[in-house]
Amino acid sequence: MGIKKLIKDLQKQLSKSEQKDNAPLDHIDQLLLDLAKKERKLEKKLSEEKNSSKRKDLKLEIKIARLQLKKGKKRRTQLAKKRK
Repeated sequence: MGIKKLIKDLQKQLSKSEQKDNAPLDHIDQLLLDLAKKERKLEKKLSEEKNSSKRKDLKLEIKIARLQLKKGKKRRTQLAKKRK
């Protein structure tokens, strides 16, 4: 699953959860785990890559993944607090 698809799924789930209080937190957790796995995979690729332009692209993808993870985790905690 590509990073763009993971981000798109995460954004869909987060926007849906804003509309409903009983959003499936398990699904959000799974998306966050998949995104974290993708980030680790990209970091491994980055460490093995020698081409500077490809390294630059990989760094950008890693940065995007980290920001989305941070955003997703923050929103997930908000939803968990809201459920209590």
